[in-house]
Amino acid sequence: MRIINVNKLDPGSILGKSLYNEKGDLLLAAGYKLNAEMISLIHKKGFNFVFVMDELSEGIVPEDVISDSVRQIVNHQLAETFKDVQNNLAFEKFEPEHVKQALEEKRNWGSMDFMPNVRQQVNLLLEEILENHVTMFTSLPIKSESGQDYEHALDTSVVSILIALAFGYDQRELKSIGIASLVHDIGKMIFPQIKNKAHNDMTKDERMLMREHPTFSMMIIKGTDPDSFREQTTVAHHHEHYDGSGYPQALKSEGGSPAKKSSKPAGKIFRHAEILAVANSYDNLITGCLDGNPRTPEQAISEIITGAGSLWNPYVVRNLAKVIQCYPAGAPVRIVNTRSKLYVGYQALVMEANPDDQNRPVVIMTHNTVGARIPPRMVDLKEEESASLELSL
Repeated sequence: MRIINVNKLDPGSILGKSLYNEKGDLLLAAGYKLNAEMISLIHKKGFNFVFVMDELSEGIVPEDVISDSVRQIVNHQLAETFKDVQNNLAFEKFEPEHVKQALEEKRNWGSMDFMPNVRQQVNLLLEEILENHVTMFTSLPIKSESGQDYEHALDTSVVSILIALAFGYDQRELKSIGIASLVHDIGKMIFPQIKNKAHNDMTKDERMLMREHPTFSMMIIKGTDPDSFREQTTVAHHHEHYDGSGYPQALKSEGGSPAKKSSKPAGKIFRHAEILAVANSYDNLITGCLDGNPRTPEQAISEIITGAGSLWNPYVVRNLAKVIQCYPAGAPVRIVNTRSKLYVGYQALVMEANPDDQNRPVVIMTHNTVGARIPPRMVDLKEEESASLELSL
């Protein structure tokens, strides 16, 4: 199987992996020969990439961080949770103080007891990650824009957990950061009219309101689970910046690694939130949900590295680069350079990722330097002392 941009899909392409709609229900099953109507449906649902099967990619098996079955369960449960919050708390008046007062005065939180469900979902994710010894996030954004709220929540949670694992967090803390990541944007659900607007499409008042969504998310979590202090604090701080330029409280980082510490300094960003902030930004960049400009994993990491020390904790950024697989199995790449100068300019498909050096995977050469098809040839770039690639999506 190989990954292909949906804009390059042709009728007759064989779908390699099943696609699911915004409710987690099966949209198109793997093995379908796509026609123009199906391709139009894929476009309409907002997918950027899909897997297809063909002779070139025969034998390539994509690596799943989270199985389709678990992903489907978590997406479905999150969709129900977000819908419940929207139905019970949707606001028509958009003054932040009005919203805060209404949330503070709400008494019947028992009807929205979603946190036990969220914990169960995180247990499923952790079970998959720990039992399968997952250390890297290998997925490209093969997900629908129509389900972006909970797809974003799920992938942000997985990336947060993997970064926390790289810091040596224990299972209790992994669970806490996973829970906070799943519900970090739940405060946006109370504004269904504007929650998925691009930043530039919002009015000034709408932008001011969205800057308060970490506070609204924290208040909703507190109302349904008053004892979830870690999760509340993580969510409340996830848009704060390392240098104090973030929102809504303009808090600064304590500095140093967010590895486990005994101290909890007041007036500083909670260390779990520094991890969530980076994972959240990464997923926003690769999906392009904020500005309509999806980045490749390498572009997103590069952009985040640029903000290390100002926007984000440098230690967290360093671990993000360790846990993101920029060139997963099935990804089309161009060979930019190799130490031997062999294959420079050739096009290839990644057959097997290399966790020790992302730039030197096992690939199948498919096209030469002028784009002409060549007989498929497997090349192990680990035999090169150095190499550089770029995605050809």
